[in-house]
Amino acid sequence: MTDQTHTETKRLLLTPASLIKSRRQKWFWEPYKGSGVIPLGTGTIAAGQGGEGKTTFMLHLAAQLTRGLLPGDLHGTKGAVIIIGPEDDWETVMIPRLTAAGADLDRIYKIEVQTTFDEYTRQRSLRFPLDMDSIREAQHETGAKLIILDPAPSLMHGDMNKVQDVREAYEPLMALAQQREVAMVLINHFGKGAGSVSAKLSGSHAWRDLTRSYLAFASDPDTGERVFSQDKNNYAESKGSYKFILESVNVPTDDGDVTSVAKVNFLGETDTSVSDLINREPGGEDEQDDRNAAQAFVADFIRDRDGWEAPAAEVLKAGKAAGFTDNEIKHARRRCRNPRIASVKSSFGSGWVWQMETEGATQQPEGAEGAKVPCTETMGTFVAPSTQGAAKELAPVGVAPLAPSAPSQPTEAEIRRLSMLLPKTATEVQIAMKASPEHAAGLYSWFLASRKKSA
Repeated sequence: MTDQTHTETKRLLLTPASLIKSRRQKWFWEPYKGSGVIPLGTGTIAAGQGGEGKTTFMLHLAAQLTRGLLPGDLHGTKGAVIIIGPEDDWETVMIPRLTAAGADLDRIYKIEVQTTFDEYTRQRSLRFPLDMDSIREAQHETGAKLIILDPAPSLMHGDMNKVQDVREAYEPLMALAQQREVAMVLINHFGKGAGSVSAKLSGSHAWRDLTRSYLAFASDPDTGERVFSQDKNNYAESKGSYKFILESVNVPTDDGDVTSVAKVNFLGETDTSVSDLINREPGGEDEQDDRNAAQAFVADFIRDRDGWEAPAAEVLKAGKAAGFTDNEIKHARRRCRNPRIASVKSSFGSGWVWQMETEGATQQPEGAEGAKVPCTETMGTFVAPSTQGAAKELAPVGVAPLAPSAPSQPTEAEIRRLSMLLPKTATEVQIAMKASPEHAAGLYSWFLASRKKSA
């Protein structure tokens, strides 16, 4: 037997910064202009408890990519996708989900390695860094712009809790993403319990350090919506939160049957964060009273504002002055059902506006226009938040009529409402404003005057 020795050589490389050409960071997914979420050329980690819709949402984006409909730098380009090692079965789950999402299945690739040992052949998922050559070859052949590893900890060789093992497994993948300008998405799970979103990732902190974007997923039990927040974004200021719902749809299968799967309905931005949701504490009887008190406070505060809407920052500030925490006020807003209080992006600058929706509100008796519509879930009373040793005093919620606006220039809040309706006919505006008769006169006259000026 001959002894083989390997020698490593190294040399110093110095490059003047003046020779390095700058470039703009490109985005795989940019839902709104200037708000990139998933970058190209690096890794993104998506984590949450099981069943939060992480994989389903990534398949939703994959489907858009295959049709050239993905918002971002690849919009208009029909790209390929490689999916490595999903926990779900391809025949019964993955293919129906991709079909429901509208994916071009000719552009979606399942990847495995076939091994033969003593005439026995089997297929297995890739392992990293052992199978880096295989993934390089697959990306080259398909031109894939998205590679999904699900779940990433199961696809590595070594211990997911050890920094060095994680880095040795996935640093070559990050290098591949950069060389080929690919979005590399690693699906992971949360650890148990509450705490910082940054610290919730299962395994070593190297998972977060390796990637340049970190999306945390959670469910909102009050609304049934799924929320994901960007806890890390190295390439943009945007670190917002977004929401979606999973709708059950029936998909015909190739064996002549039908199966039911989840499909993503993306709802856009939200001011609810994953940190709010995972750190919500269940309470006893006193805490339930506080929940009702917070709902009453939010509903009354917004009813007393023009157009039945207010900047979220003002509601939170007023709530804090009344003894509530920010989370109590945010949760109260989401729990109010009749009428609902929606959180929408402000049309004037940054920030969020909370609007009381009139659809589904309690029917008012004839002649009661202008009266306040009660929020049925607030129990009709305002209860100060509980403090140790202090007795609660009940104060009835007033139901005071609002004075109708004169037919003149509307307030900024009214203009915001109207901006969501235009371009509409005069009849459509009349119908839309029936739900808020105390403001209809001013808005309608302003609408007619504006139409004459633009004619």
